[in-house]
Amino acid sequence: MSLRRIIYTSHATNEYNKRDLLDLLHESRGYNSIDNISGVLMYRDGYFLQIIEGEDSLVYDLVKRIANDTRHDDIKIINDALVEQRLFPGWSMGCADFEDPTLSLIPGISNEFTNPQFIDDLLDRLPEVASYIHKNLTKEQIYGAEAS
Repeated sequence: MSLRRIIYTSHATNEYNKRDLLDLLHESRGYNSIDNISGVLMYRDGYFLQIIEGEDSLVYDLVKRIANDTRHDDIKIINDALVEQRLFPGWSMGCADFEDPTLSLIPGISNEFTNPQFIDDLLDRLPEVASYIHKNLTKEQIYGAEAS
């Protein structure tokens, strides 16, 4: 099976609080579980950054649905690659809310999702960033309330 990883940024059409993010994640996790898509959603200052990975055709189908989703606009695919293995296996969608001070800084990486330097740093250090996220997210942030 061919795995694809797509990373994109987008601008939220409305501000998201923790409840809004949880609702979005609950919905996403249901669909992603069915399609065996994994990844992480990051949110900060009205912007999303999402890493999605899974079977090639299923990831493309998800990207098409994302492009038509009115909850965000200005979608920019910043990386599209075939990969050997997942960075977030078993995560139907983790969530890193960078408004939360405990996750506000990944060492050595800016977290301004619209900053081109952030994008370059993220792509250069993606395995390290994934490891940091794995270590610093709670089970609830990774799997949802049902994991608590």
